Amino acid sequence: MAKLESDNQRRLGSAISLPFFVILGILGFGSPVFFSAISEISLEDVGDGTKTLDEEMVRQLRQNNLGPAEMLLPLTSVDRREEYANTIRDKMTPKLEISGGGSIFDLLAFESYFGGLDQFNKQRKRYEAFFVYNRAKVQGDLQKRLSEESSNTNVRALLQAIPKEGRPGNFWNQLLAEPLVSVFPGVKLATLEGFPFFPNRKVILSVGLQNTQDIDSNKSEAEIRDECMASARAAMANYQSGATWFSVTKNKTNADVNKLEGNQTMPPADFKDLSERLGLLKVGRTNTGAYAVIIGGIMNEEGKLESHGRWLPFPILVPMMVGTAMSMENGYYSDEASFEIGKLAQQTLLGNLEAKEKIRAFFWAAHQLARKMNLMQMSELTKSCPDLQGVFDLAAMVRMRNRPVSVSIGEIKQLRSDINFLPLAERVEARKELRTLEQEGEIIRKDFERELKIVYAATLLSGDPSRVHRFIESYPVYKKDGDKEAAVAALQDLRTAMFYGQGALLHLLDQNKLIHEDGFLESAVSPVFPVFGGFIFTYLSHGYRDLAIFCKITLIVSSFFFLLLFLSNVLPRPSYLRANSHYFLRWTRRFSVSIVWGLLSILVLEPNLLQTPRGQVSVAGFDFALANLLAYANEESMADQNLTVVTAIIAGVFLLIQVAIFMICLSRISQVKNEELKPGLKLDLLDNEDNLFDLGLYIGLGGTVLSLILLLVLDVKQDALIGAYTSTLFGILFVAALKIFVVRPYRNHLLVKQAEE
Repeated sequence: MAKLESDNQRRLGSAISLPFFVILGILGFGSPVFFSAISEISLEDVGDGTKTLDEEMVRQLRQNNLGPAEMLLPLTSVDRREEYANTIRDKMTPKLEISGGGSIFDLLAFESYFGGLDQFNKQRKRYEAFFVYNRAKVQGDLQKRLSEESSNTNVRALLQAIPKEGRPGNFWNQLLAEPLVSVFPGVKLATLEGFPFFPNRKVILSVGLQNTQDIDSNKSEAEIRDECMASARAAMANYQSGATWFSVTKNKTNADVNKLEGNQTMPPADFKDLSERLGLLKVGRTNTGAYAVIIGGIMNEEGKLESHGRWLPFPILVPMMVGTAMSMENGYYSDEASFEIGKLAQQTLLGNLEAKEKIRAFFWAAHQLARKMNLMQMSELTKSCPDLQGVFDLAAMVRMRNRPVSVSIGEIKQLRSDINFLPLAERVEARKELRTLEQEGEIIRKDFERELKIVYAATLLSGDPSRVHRFIESYPVYKKDGDKEAAVAALQDLRTAMFYGQGALLHLLDQNKLIHEDGFLESAVSPVFPVFGGFIFTYLSHGYRDLAIFCKITLIVSSFFFLLLFLSNVLPRPSYLRANSHYFLRWTRRFSVSIVWGLLSILVLEPNLLQTPRGQVSVAGFDFALANLLAYANEESMADQNLTVVTAIIAGVFLLIQVAIFMICLSRISQVKNEELKPGLKLDLLDNEDNLFDLGLYIGLGGTVLSLILLLVLDVKQDALIGAYTSTLFGILFVAALKIFVVRPYRNHLLVKQAEE
């Protein structure tokens, strides 16, 4: 009767546990939340009801912004794309094709202020904004009209900063070409006068010289250069007095260099530090045949060396500054960005180096954008930049994706040039290679255009290009030299998020994680996931992410727990089991095994958790042979590394496995205790379980071997070494704890009982 009741209990337990396993498993594995990624289901839910690209397209068309609409067109919904294309085609005119559209006021500004586009670039369909800026500069009256008519203080400040005659730093060639500078060795100083971007600045030089009679004909030019360099740096380091002074005065597009007589005041400077930091300015033979090396730099009033970057070429810089001023006047930059530009222009003229370098970098960035888009396309984009940093980040994204195009163009130009110098027999193959490069270049160009449109749309929809740039830059790379693939994948994720709306895009940028690709298990449970209330977990996945992760782990572990209950009730009980272990140990054993299975299943769902992305340094990411493992482990460089999330996960997996084995062993010992047998027989049973008690050590050694195989044979280096260490360590510790603190005391107890019989 007791056995019958036990069978009934097992049938009842299996009938209850199986449905719980299925339901909890569906909810756990179907829950759209992940540690290292974002589910597309979550993006769809959070993007529901928010602004879409179709709505942004309608807005652009209503404002007659045909240029921006063309950029958005490939990303709109398929069923309405043809409708949008027809609308753009119907509205497009030759003038709008150049300007990119805009309101009536935009068109008037384009015609009256910018002056349209010159015939040369119009015939070649060069409609980029820079050529419009250049046309405005060539006409010659835009800068004057803005100065007279604009009431915008930021515009007027920028106009005042536009260099009138030559590049801001057009004094270097004249100064270095001055014979009095290079004919004598020693320290030279030149005061800059009339250069608006260099107020109260001096040029400090040190000349190392070997006259014709001093040059050793047996020495190479490199040796002579090094000796002159050492002489120049030594002269600067040991300087006490006696420097030669010059004045460099701006004279329209030129500069006049004159030697100063009399005593001059040397700024307080650390000459030894200067000798180490001054850069090479000129090297080679002088007019007299001597060999000279000139090092130098720009010094402020405090005697500190300053690093001044390179400006845009003067024929490009002035059109960019004039065009930017006009864009600010028309509101094509945000108020914050316009204020920053105006303030930087003012501070630059006052000698603020930081402001000068920032505005210099801004015009490089703006030029990047102006060479890739027409006027209205660029205007809509810059209006979406909340500050100047947004413009920098936009240009960085354009530059990053344009790099393959630049490389391709360079290779094609180089090969075209080389063909003319090849023998006739080799030109046929070279021309075939050229055609191949041109075809590949066309593919690369189209890829860039597609990627540029994704960046463009993401910026308009999010209103924050800095976050878009951060997402692309921080996208995880798991392969060596995989940055290119990562950038492409990041852009694809942006496109996917934009498909679901503005809310989805902002959520993706906030989380700054990649989009998860569903595997077989997620795809299998997704159809029935909503039936069991999955919408609640979908909401939690983006509304309360931490809670959603906790619920997912709990559901998965619980599903495996009920699976173990089901298996224990369904599978026939082994004949050698004559007693149950303690109730607490049985449930703890099942719970620990469930945790191990749950963790392993999560790692299967997210294999990226076992990889260290770029920007992180894995403790185990070393290249060395098995024979050098112990030697390398003692190096200081290893001690300096920080544990990553990956190493913690690997250590946690091996720890949980050992805990589960430990609980299984405790459960078996409890079963032996509960059996009504003689002490001698119990001792024999314990001896029989000795292999089970050593299982933790076997698993530990097996994990070590597996880790080393992954490290050396399969070339999977990410954190494999930490797995090798922790696997054996935990195995030793848990087996030792089991045998010393559990098995040994119980055996002592049984031996005493046996002796008393």
